[in-house]
Amino acid sequence: MKIAIFGYGIVGKGVYDIVTGNKLSYIEVAKILRRKGSEKSLPIITDDFNDIINDDSIDTVVECLGGLEPARTYVIESMKRGKNVVTSNKLLLATCYDELIDLAHEKGVYLLFEASVGGGIPFIENLISISRVDEITGFKGIINATINYILYRMTKESIDFDVALKEAQGKGYAEADPSSDIDGDDVLYKTIVASNVASGKSYSIDNILKFGVRNLTKEDIAFFTENGLVVKLIAEYDGINKMLLVMPELFDKYTAIANVPLNNNYIEITCKTEGRLSFEGQGAGRYPTAHSVVQDLVRIHQKSAKPELTTDKVVVCYKDFTDKFYVKRKGEKGHFVNGMNEKELRSDDILFVAKVN
Repeated sequence: MKIAIFGYGIVGKGVYDIVTGNKLSYIEVAKILRRKGSEKSLPIITDDFNDIINDDSIDTVVECLGGLEPARTYVIESMKRGKNVVTSNKLLLATCYDELIDLAHEKGVYLLFEASVGGGIPFIENLISISRVDEITGFKGIINATINYILYRMTKESIDFDVALKEAQGKGYAEADPSSDIDGDDVLYKTIVASNVASGKSYSIDNILKFGVRNLTKEDIAFFTENGLVVKLIAEYDGINKMLLVMPELFDKYTAIANVPLNNNYIEITCKTEGRLSFEGQGAGRYPTAHSVVQDLVRIHQKSAKPELTTDKVVVCYKDFTDKFYVKRKGEKGHFVNGMNEKELRSDDILFVAKVN
């Protein structure tokens, strides 16, 4: 099995290290694609995509570039040339899911993306496995390790958001521009990808309620602590009501999810006959994510069954929420309110909102 890796950053280098340093002699890294002008520290590094696309001996490409372009173009052209694709790119999948799944079916190639959700947790594989024999009625949990690290540190040490963010960046959990994490976009993309797999449908990225933690302060955290609550940024999929939600939630401090530490992820899946299953593990970092990528490569080598993913489009519609919320508006201190409708939740004057679990 000969592979090419697109991107040699945190995840791409992790994939290279695992493949070349482990008992995976049947996988050969033939090429690594880097941006023009990047250092060519290995003889297999190239800055020309054509060196890979025109090499018929390369049967699988690993996309670790992130972002929409040129990742989309490289993935599509690779599949058109009959190459399997393994990707960790949640934005690409959330935006182009239908297009990529349909093309993979048309060309008879693998499109696997375990690393796109949950870091080192085998979440996507378990969704696929469960859905073969059971109905997945929902999932809920922490799927952004960067934000979990920040919230954990703010809660444990009573430090400011910016201080915790700098710590996360120093450990390689957060990008130089952390907007996608702190505004909830990263969780949104992952929620869409996982919901598509769980439901066998394709959720539109439009109109999904998404809230981040940009305006969270240590004063908010202190208020939560006084009330015996812990805040976490939560991805939620309700398969019964066909609803997706990305929102901070407040949990009793003694619950399992409230105590998920540092850069870990925690996800609960609910099923019609099997009940509730929970998964916890590292959700960020070079090797946890790269490990999931390499697991997909092993599945391709072993010719594991391709998941029968479909692309019937679903648009989410929301009803009134009867839950209790913590709401902080411009010029006001945060306080609890009972029940909010979609229009109220989308109000421009809300700085921070969290659902009380």
